[in-house]
Amino acid sequence: MSEQTKTVAVAGATGFIGRHVVGELLSRGYGVRALVRNTSKAAQVFRDVEGKDRLTPVQAESVTAESAPRLVEGTIGCINCIGIIREQHGQRFESLHVRVPDLLTEACKEHGAHRFIQISALGSDPDGRAEYQRTKHAGEGYVRRSGLAWTLFRPGLVVGEGGEMAELMATWARGKSQPWIFMPYFTRKADGSWDLIPGETTDPMIAPIAVNDLARAVADAIENDETIGEIYNAVGMEAVSWPELLEFARDNTPNAKPNIKPSGVPAPAAAMAATAAGLVGMGGLLPYDPGMASMGSEDSTASLDKFTKHFGFTPASFRGALREAVHQL
Repeated sequence: MSEQTKTVAVAGATGFIGRHVVGELLSRGYGVRALVRNTSKAAQVFRDVEGKDRLTPVQAESVTAESAPRLVEGTIGCINCIGIIREQHGQRFESLHVRVPDLLTEACKEHGAHRFIQISALGSDPDGRAEYQRTKHAGEGYVRRSGLAWTLFRPGLVVGEGGEMAELMATWARGKSQPWIFMPYFTRKADGSWDLIPGETTDPMIAPIAVNDLARAVADAIENDETIGEIYNAVGMEAVSWPELLEFARDNTPNAKPNIKPSGVPAPAAAMAATAAGLVGMGGLLPYDPGMASMGSEDSTASLDKFTKHFGFTPASFRGALREAVHQL
């Protein structure tokens, strides 16, 4: 295989998942064309990465009809790691989750980059309560209809070095960010209803995946024809409740306050509060939006049977990756 045919395009290369995917590709001898907003930031992010001489930054403020072809030209395919959990700073779900896959797949078809790997989300759902879920599913549609050799990954919570959730849990554990006196998570009604009437609640279950395991599978998929046209749930092997996850993060965070404990917030009430805050222009004061409250109350677990069969490994427990992540903060 020539050096040219071993080059892979990565969109969202300096993001949490993207930087780990780039590192995995470079460690395997691939060349990488990485779409970045800021080349100085990219140089900092990848300064200690093995094989960085095979990394070519492609500078662009966003994925557009002009930048997408520049990114994928001369590659065997593209890995799209772009995504947001919340709309802010001018970033919108529709443009990033739907328009970006459309532009990238069109560019790949134009330039003969036949392979396409999309990082979607476990909660992808055309009827989801949150716009995040609906737009993730709409973006998948462009990939599936593209005619390219595509693979979709649907990760749940991803943890590891550089992850925003690990950083947030560490600041909660230290009492350094709101709500300051407890570690919050969202609960749902035990009967499945979505209303404000008091009643029994239940804690959602979650099986985080280590970012290194996700990056390994993404890189494995590039030349594994068995993964073409497949959708993979990407979670870890161990499921815990949100309180258990938060307690683990607290107990492994340096300088955490041991008296700070997890406390559940009913998702319907939290979503209503976020909606009201948004209507009066104060939504940015809360650390979540209505969709995050809704999604946070759902279980984030899945079967790994197909993943394990096709990739030959089972993602590890989240504990090692999360412990390392919070230790560095």
